Amino acid sequence: MADDTAARPPREALANLIHSPNRLAIIAVLNRVQHVAFAELRDSLHLTTPELSRQIAILEKEGMVEVAKLRVKRVPVTHVRLSDSGRERFTAYLADLRAIVEGGGGD
Repeated sequence: MADDTAARPPREALANLIHSPNRLAIIAVLNRVQHVAFAELRDSLHLTTPELSRQIAILEKEGMVEVAKLRVKRVPVTHVRLSDSGRERFTAYLADLRAIVEGGGGD
């Protein structure tokens, strides 16, 4: 079976997983850093702990992010990072978004 992805307009190729405003903001932050503490990410995005946890769980399930529980000065700290495949998928998402914006609608 042939891959129809190349034939689809860019707007149809946009990843709904990333397109959610909160997930897009999370991924954009993670794309600029190696990793970030959960609390720092939560505070920088002005999200509640339950909302950030929910969005991170969705992204982790899809392989977009990796979560690690570390100890910093004997205090447990959760760190989040964009996975290698997550970074690739975000780059492709941005390319699709640019094609829509620069192409005047994506048809």
